[in-house]
Amino acid sequence: MLFMIIWLNLGAVVIVNISYQAINKRKIHSKQTPSILQFFSGKMRSIMQPQILHTPSMILHYASSSKKRRKQRQLNRIQKNDFYQNRNANGLSFPVPSPTPLLINLNTYTQTKLQALDDVIKDLESSIGKGIKIDTQIISSLLETCYRLNSIDHGMRIHRLIPTSILRKNTGVSSKLLRLYASCGYMDEAHQMFDEMSNRDESAFAWNSLIAGYSELGLYEDAIALYFQMDEEYVEPDEFTFPRVLKACGGLGLIQVGEAVHRDLIRLGFANDRFASNALVDMYAKCGDIVKARSIFEKMASKDSVSWNSMLTGYVRHGLIIEAFHTGRRMLQDGLELDSVAISSLLANVSSFKLGVQIHGWILRRGMQWDLSIANSLIVMYSSNGKLVQTRWLFDNMQERDVVSWNSIISAHCKDPQVLAYFERMENSGAFPDNITFVSALSACAHLGLVRDGERLFTLMTEKYRIKPIMEHYACIVNLYGRAGLISEAYSLVDKMEFDAGPTVWGALLYACYLHGSVDIGEIAAHHLFELEPDNEHNFELLMEIYDEAGRPEDVERVRIMMVDRGL
Repeated sequence: MLFMIIWLNLGAVVIVNISYQAINKRKIHSKQTPSILQFFSGKMRSIMQPQILHTPSMILHYASSSKKRRKQRQLNRIQKNDFYQNRNANGLSFPVPSPTPLLINLNTYTQTKLQALDDVIKDLESSIGKGIKIDTQIISSLLETCYRLNSIDHGMRIHRLIPTSILRKNTGVSSKLLRLYASCGYMDEAHQMFDEMSNRDESAFAWNSLIAGYSELGLYEDAIALYFQMDEEYVEPDEFTFPRVLKACGGLGLIQVGEAVHRDLIRLGFANDRFASNALVDMYAKCGDIVKARSIFEKMASKDSVSWNSMLTGYVRHGLIIEAFHTGRRMLQDGLELDSVAISSLLANVSSFKLGVQIHGWILRRGMQWDLSIANSLIVMYSSNGKLVQTRWLFDNMQERDVVSWNSIISAHCKDPQVLAYFERMENSGAFPDNITFVSALSACAHLGLVRDGERLFTLMTEKYRIKPIMEHYACIVNLYGRAGLISEAYSLVDKMEFDAGPTVWGALLYACYLHGSVDIGEIAAHHLFELEPDNEHNFELLMEIYDEAGRPEDVERVRIMMVDRGL
């Protein structure tokens, strides 16, 4: 059988059948072959029957275009179904094919970005182990990936593969490695890299990374010192330098230093930079000059959400709640939303519980209730107003919790026996308690008189979690012993402290002596407080009460004269 399909320029199809009649007239003797030939000739009939033109040697079929071809395909399907339905009657028998198994693992394996990075670094380690030199651009690119993924472990592995000579000479590689260490809080390693850089004065990149690292950790003095060192080494700050330095100035409340940085910013042409202006607003607000902060804010040509939220938070910090709400209203009118920091600040500083509930309703309408920082602030707001039922409901329904969440709920139960149950839940959840956690838990034990539990928590803090006790922890334990009447144990603990006791510790001891009438130790605590807090009349009053309860009126008069001499 021979037939051809010829495509014409007009879009029609000509099917030329040359040997159709010859096939029909041929005598077939085999049982298998006739069936196959009959099959093909039958298929040819079914294809050629509709709309055909017969000629002695040629059959021409013109199909106008898509409409006729579509009808043709439908008819083909009908003829094909008829054939398979009648194949048993015609003596045709075809074996049913069995599917060939594919040698493909249907369980697709997906990698996370960190897993893919780990594989690349393994290949890199293997290549270097075989003596293959790796281009510095590859190393620089991998360090950039580690920075974006915040993966310090992979960065350290790459660091071990970089020759010292490259780190000293290639500023790009060393700067990216420094930035990775600084962004992950490894400031000792970052500063060591910085000290070993030979060309660190080429740009402000390395300086900015180090300043940002110190600022994020709250080491503001180091950040400001680096800024002035830049000036000494004639390195010109860029637009990324000033926001970080101004954050440090605001953190320390150093308005004079902030003003000097502000002058440098103007001199170098960054007065209209939005990021620098936002940082200036925040700095002046934190340093107490809310008027200057507002002046800069109002002069900004383009304000973003950071600008508005910085101004709003500044008002809240200064107790100007009405101005804060007015700023928030203007912000919403401009089509911007309050961020979680601004809303949390509002919740933390509203004096009216009714107003706090109204803010909560606004948060619900915005669908922001389960934002982590907002939910934490709501817990504090309700607990500080004695609404423990609402506090527990919020905490139990939080979608995620951090250590602030646990500290807030533990602090909310400072006078409730459930405080220890929440502490156990925190441990079971895998969260790690911090200094604030143990201050809240120990304070609760002191108020509830749980001496043994308080001692257990103090031991747990120092031995299991390796948290070094600070002044507040010792004050809580002294208060714990003092309220329970264990004055000698409390005073013994003060003597064993690794550093000199402060007003909180001596104050807790003096109050315990007042509660239980311990004159001797009360006198010791009071005299320390007279030196540490010479203007705090409450300490004098407590000692006078102790003398009065002990029946020593002459000592009461002596302390009263002492107060008068000090102008209290």
